[in-house]
Parts: sequence; structure tokens; C-alpha cells
Amino acid sequence: MAVVRELVGFGPDDKLVFSQEFPEEKMSALRPLFDYGDDELMYAGSYEVTADIRDRVSAILGVDLRPDIVYYVEATARS
Repeated sequence: MAVVRELVGFGPDDKLVFSQEFPEEKMSALRPLFDYGDDELMYAGSYEVTADIRDRVSAILGVDLRPDIVYYVEATARS
């Protein structure tokens, strides 16, 4: 399955304020940071970037994460 990997961020009003694609190759470093349950490849749903992993996600993706934004790692099927 081909997917688009994105880091998305939502503001205090739950509006999308940030969206950036990143390469699949980054998932090998990101995957250990998340509790993905049975979804080992993290293809389903959104995975919250919690306070305890924010700095590591920021470093892996090379993106400055704003403290007032709630971020998620997502996968969307590509047709």
C-alpha cells in the first residue's frame, strides 16, 4: 500500500494550522516513539505527538514544533 506521511498540527480552535509531508524513510526512526498497538506500520489513524516525544519528533523531521499546536503523525492512502 502506498501512503503519504504527514505531520499535521491543530490550533486551540481545532483548526488545521500545519501540514507537511515527510518521506517514508523517517518512519523507522519515528515508529519506536509511538504506541501503535496492532498497527505496526502505522497506516491507520493519527498518532499524537505527545509532550514527552515532541523534541525527538522535531529533530527527526527537522521541523520546529510550536508549543501551542497539537501535532499528529498521519498516513493517508495514495491512489
